[in-house]
Amino acid sequence: MPLKLGERLKNANWTLILAAPVAAGILHICATLAAPHLTAASAYSRLAPALPLNKMEVLGDAKPGTEPLPFLSPAARYAMCRFDASAGPVTVSATLPPEPGWMLSVISAQGDNVYAAASSAGRSTPISIALVPSEDHFLGMTPEARGIARNMQPPVPVAIKHGIVVVRGPDNGLAYRSALDAGLKHASCSARAF
Repeated sequence: MPLKLGERLKNANWTLILAAPVAAGILHICATLAAPHLTAASAYSRLAPALPLNKMEVLGDAKPGTEPLPFLSPAARYAMCRFDASAGPVTVSATLPPEPGWMLSVISAQGDNVYAAASSAGRSTPISIALVPSEDHFLGMTPEARGIARNMQPPVPVAIKHGIVVVRGPDNGLAYRSALDAGLKHASCSARAF
């Protein structure tokens, strides 16, 4: 004779029933946190050989099968710079045009996004960043301390040694391509001389 529902619930092993979703949740969290360390090739290791050191390079169109990284949008163009700030600061500057879709990101070699800025509608967004090793935050004397009037915003120090700077601009078609390329070529990345 089959047991009634109340009898089945009374005889159930509730410890096992409650432990199963908790164990599945712990396993999911561990797998998510371990995934970046278990990948065969990170984005940095795939891009590093193709990008010059401390120099911004405008990439070609992202076409299927020829993109430098998977899932790059074909509706955008990119400029990238592989940087090494271990020998001294690297200065990054760009002016994001006043239209939606432009952004600048600084990504560490481990894949962490350490800085990001997006364009603002109606006004250009000037960006000046000094990438410095984590133990070195002194960027020299300010222009004011040297008796020079400052004509731009001071650089924002970002503590990081190795990584990639990505400038992304929306590709709105051939009619806008020259403005897009000019905006990407205007971005710069260079080792700072003292």
